[in-house]
Amino acid sequence: MTGAAPAGAAEDQPAIDAIKARIAAGDLAEARRACEEFLSRITDAARQSPVRAWLGVVEQRSGSLPAAVAQYELALQSDPNNARLTVQLGLANFQLKNMDRAAALYRAAIAMEPVFPLAHYNLGLVQFENRDWSGARLSFENALNQQPRFPEALTNLANTLVKLNDPDLALRCYQQAIHLNPRIATAHSGMALIYLRRQQRGPAMRGLEAAVANDPNLLDAWLDLADCHHREGDDAKAIACVSEVLKRDPDNATARFELALYSGDQPESAPAAMVERIFDGMAEIFDEHLIGRLGYRTPELLLTELEPWLTAFPQQHGRKPDVLDLGCGTGLFGVVVRPFAARLAGVDLSKGMLEQARVRGIYDLLDDGDIQAWLATHPEPADLIAATDVLVYVGRLEGVFGEVSKHLPPGGLFAFSIESPADLLQDMQLQAAGRYAHAKAYIDRLAQEHGMPVIQRLDSVIRMEHAKPVHGCLYVLKKA
Repeated sequence: MTGAAPAGAAEDQPAIDAIKARIAAGDLAEARRACEEFLSRITDAARQSPVRAWLGVVEQRSGSLPAAVAQYELALQSDPNNARLTVQLGLANFQLKNMDRAAALYRAAIAMEPVFPLAHYNLGLVQFENRDWSGARLSFENALNQQPRFPEALTNLANTLVKLNDPDLALRCYQQAIHLNPRIATAHSGMALIYLRRQQRGPAMRGLEAAVANDPNLLDAWLDLADCHHREGDDAKAIACVSEVLKRDPDNATARFELALYSGDQPESAPAAMVERIFDGMAEIFDEHLIGRLGYRTPELLLTELEPWLTAFPQQHGRKPDVLDLGCGTGLFGVVVRPFAARLAGVDLSKGMLEQARVRGIYDLLDDGDIQAWLATHPEPADLIAATDVLVYVGRLEGVFGEVSKHLPPGGLFAFSIESPADLLQDMQLQAAGRYAHAKAYIDRLAQEHGMPVIQRLDSVIRMEHAKPVHGCLYVLKKA
């Protein structure tokens, strides 16, 4: 971890070797004591540098990341051209979520030592975290060009290719990674997700089973496997998978929700973490999936219902309406309503979906957050508030209706879609797919209670699910 040896380094080597041996044995407390004893005895900064570097490792492995950063930076003051120490400082910053600093350090290490596959790989991880898919791809490819037998780089290159919507090449990279290291759990789970998107549940389940067998702490893989068992009709196995998650993370909101779903209970709303995870994972293919495979046409159908009001609004008010798109996703409703809007704002839980919406360049404001909580903290009014294919993840709607009513001026509209099968008797029902259906009578009652009577209701097929129509309604409510 050090560069050129300072004077006196030879006599220091036995002490440094002893520190390294204690770290390798996992005896961090004794390694820290030995480092501190050396630093108290040797005052020359150049001779201290390698020991400070190893003390940084001790702090990093102990979870004391700020202390690790401090030791690495002191070590680098005397050894500024040490590429490996620079990468170690980058890793500590990455773990602290200081992404810009980590990226700068990795680039500095590459400038010092261009053939350094780990530095290229770590830079790729930062770029992936920052959703710079093209940059991440280049960095992982650079790492693999320098070290072809690098299964972690192959796996993360595959993860990046999924984001770049190249699942065929991603699949080949996952397979190569597994060939090099059959126990690389993240490659098994990544490959399984591609099979799930292709509706190939058999190979997907085999991949997920391999993932959790090799890394039982891979909680997302347990959740995905639970969902597969549920869709196969085996809720006992689904519950067993969710229980594995709760064993490791008792407060996991997604696991608690799914346990209730598979046990036949009716939680009142889907947890934000679950919704965010679902949509972050499919942001890059969402439009193709929803429109191409599920026949989703709600934005266009809702615009048809709204168009007379949207067209007349400027004549009545001397301006176009301000529009708020709740749960905006990739911006499918935003695209159709933008020509009619003076100001268009979008809110969504998923940062991945917001990134896709931002690419469209149609929103004046995009923000992340739970829609009810966001409304409660952003009091600005909107003339039209829309929520297409959003309330299916909310459950009880009293809170949302109350906040929407506060934001609408008299004459303002609330337009939304719900799923509502004909045989639904109670106010709401959590369905097998994990989405909520709502009764028309429930919507009518809430509309009256919150001063937004129904002015239009259109029965519609909301989407297809396993080649079967999902029935629902499009609503337009008007603030009294």
